Amino acid sequence: MLVLLVALAAALWRLRQLQRHIQGLRDNAATSAADSVPAAIPQARTANARHQVDYLQSVVDHMPQGISVFDDQLRLRCWNAVLADVLELPPESLYDGVPFEDLIMYPAKRGEYGPGDPKELVAARRDLALKFLPHRFERTRPNGRTHLVEGKPMLLNGKVVGFVTSYTDITDRKRAEEAMQSKNALLQTLVDNMPGGITVFGPDLRMILYNDEVLQMLDVSPAFASKHPHFSEVIRSNAERGEYGDVDVESKVAEMLHLAQNPTHHRMERTRPDGTAIEIRGAPIPGGGFVTIYSDVTEHKRAAEAIEKLAHEDALTGLANRYTLEARLDQSLADMQRHHKQLALIFIDMDNFKAINDSLGHAVGDEFLIEIAQRLLQCVRGNDIVGRPGGDEFVIAITDLDESTTAAILASEILQALSLPLQLGPHQVVPSASLGISIFPDDGRERVTLMKNADIAMYSAKSAGRNCFRFFDARMTQSAEARLRLEGELRLALERKELVLHYQPQIRASNGRIIGFEALVRWQKADGELVAPMKFIPLAEETGLIVPIGQWVLRTACMTLAAWHTIECMQELSVSVNLSARQLKDETLIDQVDDILTQTGIHPRLLELEITESVAMENPVATVEILLELKALGVKLSIDDFGTGYSSLAYLKLLPIDRLKLDRAFVMDIETDPNDAAICTATIGLAHNLGLEVIAEGVENKTQSDYLSALACDYMQGYYFSPPLSDADAAAFATTHDGIIRR
Repeated sequence: MLVLLVALAAALWRLRQLQRHIQGLRDNAATSAADSVPAAIPQARTANARHQVDYLQSVVDHMPQGISVFDDQLRLRCWNAVLADVLELPPESLYDGVPFEDLIMYPAKRGEYGPGDPKELVAARRDLALKFLPHRFERTRPNGRTHLVEGKPMLLNGKVVGFVTSYTDITDRKRAEEAMQSKNALLQTLVDNMPGGITVFGPDLRMILYNDEVLQMLDVSPAFASKHPHFSEVIRSNAERGEYGDVDVESKVAEMLHLAQNPTHHRMERTRPDGTAIEIRGAPIPGGGFVTIYSDVTEHKRAAEAIEKLAHEDALTGLANRYTLEARLDQSLADMQRHHKQLALIFIDMDNFKAINDSLGHAVGDEFLIEIAQRLLQCVRGNDIVGRPGGDEFVIAITDLDESTTAAILASEILQALSLPLQLGPHQVVPSASLGISIFPDDGRERVTLMKNADIAMYSAKSAGRNCFRFFDARMTQSAEARLRLEGELRLALERKELVLHYQPQIRASNGRIIGFEALVRWQKADGELVAPMKFIPLAEETGLIVPIGQWVLRTACMTLAAWHTIECMQELSVSVNLSARQLKDETLIDQVDDILTQTGIHPRLLELEITESVAMENPVATVEILLELKALGVKLSIDDFGTGYSSLAYLKLLPIDRLKLDRAFVMDIETDPNDAAICTATIGLAHNLGLEVIAEGVENKTQSDYLSALACDYMQGYYFSPPLSDADAAAFATTHDGIIRR
């Protein structure tokens, strides 16, 4: 536009110069005495020049911009009416030849050029204008209107003859641009704060909008994005960086460009070379172009995969979990049925795993199970099933079995593999396991029956001494069903209060006087049937029922003793109560004993707590700690069934015990078996040397009593003195016993 104005102004300038020249000739002719110049020629030329000047002036006047043309002396030679309006000039200020400085004095006085002396400001601007330098700038006037001011020198024959300036009112355009910028800023803010990455490509497929997150997510250079690249450039850059894998770059560009030129709603997922999973969702924009939203779904995918894995795999060992095991087993049984094949189901339970967990910690226990799982996997074929239903139990399903002897061979190999020493950090453990085997279809035609029968066979292996395997047979089922019935009845016995305590007297060997009683639990059913302790106590230990039973026994025995202490001759009697292995590991045991002592009011020294030798040696370090806490309460402690287990004398001397109880197995033949006599003699001597008292169990006759007395045994109990008695009979025995045994 400015170039056109300069050309227009130059033409107008020439015509005005020509018009002035012709007018000068006419004036000279009028004053010439000879009147020798023909008048027709100047008049014709003048008329033509005037016509062109008027035409060009009309063009200038009709232009929307304000126009000013100054000559090389900075005198105004051409302008239009818009100029006066744009610069708010009074009509009288505009005339041909008005000096530049006079014209700009008006805006200077209004402060449009800033603070200061208007004359100095005008002078500075005049000096700058005389340099005739091209310029282009925007100026916002006090009335709020903004103009684009563009100036350029006017040349004729290579010589500067003036300066053309245009004043374009761009107020509306500026406001539209500012509104657009505001909207763009708002849109960019929204885009920047949206979750995920965003790109927008316009109708020309150039990227017109994006956020920082998409650059980070897709590893795109900010410098590259700031150039608003074409979609094809973006795809080419991605392909060259291996974002789409091993592809032909230009073929990929052509493929993606075709899709971009025909955009549709789409949703897809792509995994980047660094492993990041990106979900891509795109939609066309009305009028052309499309928007794409990128979401990093890596963690979501990992979580979904982890959930899927957890749904099918055991989280610790990676074996099939219970649900996957059952599903695969059902499928395998269907296959075996269809092809008339056999299947062996092996149920594996690790022996003494609880002791490993309790003594070495759960972390070591987990490491143990992981290693066992790996050993089992090495024992089977690829199409066999290995699962971990839970805890320390494993299941193996051997498919396409030729004969049951194959299962026996595999079971032997499993036992051998599992029995190899296992190094767990600083600890070496020698595992062992009990295996039960059931065969399809002989031992069951569906999963539940086979699993139950293999479990029964496993318990049979445990009963046989552990570290062995057993096949299922019908007698095992009968035994298991009887066990389940007994467990249910025992649970009801607790609710119905069918458990009772009997008390067996304990006698001082030196004078035959009674010192106290051992509390022994009995189960008397509602119909009067008395269930032997050896029948239900092991079951209670196995099922955990021993904990509430033990609590009941302890509380009841102490309450009975408190009642006896109201009788004068029974005030110094004590009561002895057995603690089970599970009770000893109960974190609330100390508080239980303390509460019972407080509630019953008996003196702690009159309560004796017994633990078996085998229980004490399961985890001797932990046993010492718990016994020290019990000892701090003031109670007495004893080791029951001493000599029947495996004791470490190093730990025995550390146990804060008061007595050893000599097991009845060594007492019963003491008068006829030299070995038993030697064991009793050694045990009593060992105890006394350690500062411990000894109480012998199972004393059945006078010979045994006399022999033990001769060995300086401290106390005795057994049927020679009295069988276990009810609390009333025990009280009667205590009040009438004079220390003389009459049998």
